[in-house]
Amino acid sequence: MTEFKTRIKNIRIQKELTQKQMAELIGTTERHYQHYEAGTREPNLTTFKRIAETINVSADYLLGINKK
Repeated sequence: MTEFKTRIKNIRIQKELTQKQMAELIGTTERHYQHYEAGTREPNLTTFKRIAETINVSADYLLGINKK
């Protein structure tokens, strides 16, 4: 999920959110969120959905299926 970690980090930075703020918005710990951006862990389906909703992008985009 290389696309995923790159895209969530880039969008988080564009929205001027810290990793801690992002973690709070999706209901996880900062450490767990850091793992998502590092690519060492993948979120469960519920968390994945929260990430997409929070940063207002499609799941297809996060997975690298869709470029927009």
